[in-house]
Amino acid sequence: MNKTFKIALACLAVALAMPHARAGSEMSDSKDLKGVTPPECGAKDWTLEVGSGVEWSNVRAGTYAGYTMVPVELTASLAVDDVSLDHFLGGWLRGYTEFEFRGQYDAITLGPESRYSGILVGPRYNFVQPGWKIIPYVEGTVGIGFADAQPQLGGLGQDFNFTFETGAGAKYQIDCDWSVRLGVQYQHMSNAGLSSPIKNNPIDACGPVLSVGYSF
Repeated sequence: MNKTFKIALACLAVALAMPHARAGSEMSDSKDLKGVTPPECGAKDWTLEVGSGVEWSNVRAGTYAGYTMVPVELTASLAVDDVSLDHFLGGWLRGYTEFEFRGQYDAITLGPESRYSGILVGPRYNFVQPGWKIIPYVEGTVGIGFADAQPQLGGLGQDFNFTFETGAGAKYQIDCDWSVRLGVQYQHMSNAGLSSPIKNNPIDACGPVLSVGYSF
């Protein structure tokens, strides 16, 4: 009887330990939320990035043929969910979403205006595969901006404008904290006809942007 009691106690101890072991395993797996290879890095909710590049554009309407713009961007992004969709469509859509807050200044080196500055917000989706340090992404943002408009030269119709951006590329995770991102982005700038009767001459710009990020 004593031996049977000891066996029962041992079985009970094993049964109680199993859920804790499973929970510990899930916690360890959940640490690899952002695709950083070492799981001990833990989750990083915020990322600050500074970047620059070059964009070329044509005005869809107006007399001025084209622009060359050099954007300088400061972006803060917040991870709003954990990595999910592990088994959907074979796991190719596995990833997580960030919400971006971006301040942007464009030096216009070719074009009737000389500068454009604005703020944008919107989501970014990161495609994460286990063990990958390269994380592809797609993003889309909307916002407002101001320029030294030159409508008489075929440029923007007024200083105040609306803007939206779309982009895609890949981030390389250097270590737990630092990363670099290379992507191509398209940006549209226009005043939605608010400058009427002055003609609205929107800008459509596209080009590469390289940025460096720090996560915390």
